[in-house]
Amino acid sequence: MTFDAQLRTEAAAVRRAARRSADAVVHDAAVWGAERDAAVLRRLHSEPITAMGHIVYSSNAVFLVELEGHDPEHPKEPLRAIYKPARGERPLWDFPRQTLHLREVAAYVVSAALDDGVVPPTAPRDGPHGAGSMQLFVHGAEQSVVAPRNVLDDQLRSLAALDVLINNADRKRAHLLLGDDGRLRGIDNALSFLPYPRQRSVLIELGGQPLPEKVAARVAALASDSPRRAVLRDTLGRLLEGDEVAAFDERLDALANTREYPLLDPWEGRPFEWW
Repeated sequence: MTFDAQLRTEAAAVRRAARRSADAVVHDAAVWGAERDAAVLRRLHSEPITAMGHIVYSSNAVFLVELEGHDPEHPKEPLRAIYKPARGERPLWDFPRQTLHLREVAAYVVSAALDDGVVPPTAPRDGPHGAGSMQLFVHGAEQSVVAPRNVLDDQLRSLAALDVLINNADRKRAHLLLGDDGRLRGIDNALSFLPYPRQRSVLIELGGQPLPEKVAARVAALASDSPRRAVLRDTLGRLLEGDEVAAFDERLDALANTREYPLLDPWEGRPFEWW
């Protein structure tokens, strides 16, 4: 491919992403996720923003915002969220431009379909800096709080299964948060859904191990539920390219059939900055 042809291809991809983003922000946000998250998704999508601060030391533009009204789980706190505008995304050689915010939403969509509670509610939003993703802020646990090892291990294994499905290329330790409710959350899911194998995970040592029974059951249920799977495929099609949705479908079938975490390359399977 010539340089000019490559530029035209990239420009076309950016236009497609812009159309998907524009389409996403005008839909009822509740359609993106779990029924239990419907109210907060609508608020993330359209609640007036009352304050905003820039989060420094981030590779892309990221903002902590406060929305009108209180956090439903923390009545004394305002509703806070993490806003990632498309225009603040740093270009990457291996991910199409202006698509990272859509991948953040898509990761939540898959998590909600699995009903694993791993990814915080995330909605598309037209914010102060344009279209982007708006993710519910996670109130972290105090440092003195220690989650029971078996409970934390179960949640890590559930999150690891999600990462297989979304082909997460950047699961660092810093992207794992323990909430003050004792639940583990996976954040920063933008580097995901490439149509070819690219998983990198701090949980690489799970490779070759069987999925826990409950996790395997959730994956199998989603894979075999034709109506629910069709809805998921349609929703992902609003956010991702066709080949990315097709690759997700293949990963879902593969994980449902093998019922074990894939073996990753000892070097390539580790996320950058993992030591």
